[in-house]
Amino acid sequence: MKAIDVDFVFSEEENAKLTTTLNQINISPYTDYGNFRVCVNEIIKSNQHILNGFSNLCFHKKKVNQYEDPYVFLKNCPVDPSLPFLDFENPVEDKRNRKKTYVAEAFLELYAQIMGQEPISYINVNDGDIFQDIHPMKKLIDSQSQKASKTIYFHKDLANHFVRPDWVNILGLRASKENEIYTSFVRNKDLLNYLDDDLHAVLREPVFFTPYDDLTLSSSNKKLGHAPNHPILGVVESYDIRFFENRTEGVTDQAKEAVEEIIKALHALKQNLHILKGDFIGSANNECLHNKEVIRIGDEAAVNNRWLMKTVNVKYLDLHKAHMCEGEIRIVNG
Repeated sequence: MKAIDVDFVFSEEENAKLTTTLNQINISPYTDYGNFRVCVNEIIKSNQHILNGFSNLCFHKKKVNQYEDPYVFLKNCPVDPSLPFLDFENPVEDKRNRKKTYVAEAFLELYAQIMGQEPISYINVNDGDIFQDIHPMKKLIDSQSQKASKTIYFHKDLANHFVRPDWVNILGLRASKENEIYTSFVRNKDLLNYLDDDLHAVLREPVFFTPYDDLTLSSSNKKLGHAPNHPILGVVESYDIRFFENRTEGVTDQAKEAVEEIIKALHALKQNLHILKGDFIGSANNECLHNKEVIRIGDEAAVNNRWLMKTVNVKYLDLHKAHMCEGEIRIVNG
């Protein structure tokens, strides 16, 4: 399987200029996302000389068929010049208190705005922060969540949630080259072509169960109860896949065999990315699956300081307004 192609590389000059510009934003997105968003929009409108090549790439990518091409891979993206090392017990709260520059957050917001994506959050994930950290946390290091330090199996973000993102965007802030911790992807197209038609028919039956994700369930903000049974393969949208490796279970013998076939296919088809500082991967959440795979550790101390930042985004906020917290347009109540 060929590698995921790099779509755009910021030159050193472009990186330096955009980093300096984004670093001028002093409004915290964790306390005032609305005005933070306005600041980023002003940068987009007034700095086309910096963003011209990047904007052209985004204009092209907005038009592609995401079933065929669900990825946007960028390198040498702006990241904060100085980053704190976060407390292992409570890295989210520590970040809010000690991270005083917002270059990474501003770049993720800038990308979303240029691409016409709407960032959202979940009250059960970091208390509703738009910008989420893929960073180990002591009490969740063995979980299947963004706070784990070990392998996270193949999945779509929030695949069994009542609000599933259309895109997941990830930016590398800190990662050791000595540690082979990969983010791997499989396109829906490749997976479905790999599986035969008889298996497709089984996958369209509501004979599978996937519990809500670990991070959502660990929160005390909103209790969601028991997730319903579901088909893995969409009935209305023929290529939609709802699956989490080692969490999705078949409730019949035939369904259990189908789950095993999917797992074999995913690992035969996966494409690996080693996301390092300044690397960005945007993926269409409904057109591909992804995982985090820990292959080799050469720097044990760096594992608990590995830090990627992400946003989850939808096409239209109005489609999900019934599920938002009271008085909010972006924070999902669950």
